Amino acid sequence: MKYVKSILAAALTVSVMTVGAPAQAASTSTNDTNTSTNTAPAPAPEQTAAQKAAAKKKAAAEKRKKAIAKRKAALKKKRALAAKKKRIAAKKKAARGAKIVRVAAKYKGTPYVWGGTTPKGFDCSGYVQYVVKKAVGKKLPRIAGDQMRAAKKVSKSAKKKGDLIGFSNGGGYYHIGIYAGDGKIWHAPRTGETVKKVKIWTSGYTVARP
Repeated sequence: MKYVKSILAAALTVSVMTVGAPAQAASTSTNDTNTSTNTAPAPAPEQTAAQKAAAKKKAAAEKRKKAIAKRKAALKKKRALAAKKKRIAAKKKAARGAKIVRVAAKYKGTPYVWGGTTPKGFDCSGYVQYVVKKAVGKKLPRIAGDQMRAAKKVSKSAKKKGDLIGFSNGGGYYHIGIYAGDGKIWHAPRTGETVKKVKIWTSGYTVARP
């Protein structure tokens, strides 16, 4: 009987040890996992003084590059705006000159009258004064020389429609007309004639823009 009891006790001990082993293994695995999870990452290595200087230099270079690009863009925009304004101004001047010529042409056939300043009869400066005032609202002086001095002088090669053509012989202006383009002017020539468009007949003239 004692022998049987010893066998049963031994069997029971082996059974308990078998059941406890997996639990212990699981506990050990869990602890290993927690230990792995809770391990802090290694700190990043600090930059050396040389690396910091290189990074600072690179940042400064990028800043300069952006500033240069910004200035170039601003300059490009400014030039484009200036060119646009110039084109607009040129168009306005051309339109202004064309209007003066259109008004000048309306009085074709008006008789020349010495001292005349109305459509009933014009002399040369009276005609120019009336046309410019009617076309663009600018009041010029009455005498040819004063009209030329009151307008902006331009070169012969730069003359445009609507400019004033003042004829002189070295002693002052003796005649004036309105440039019509293609080397021609509208003018009130002399007694017995009428307002008409003619070819410029001499090189002794100057140009002014009213």
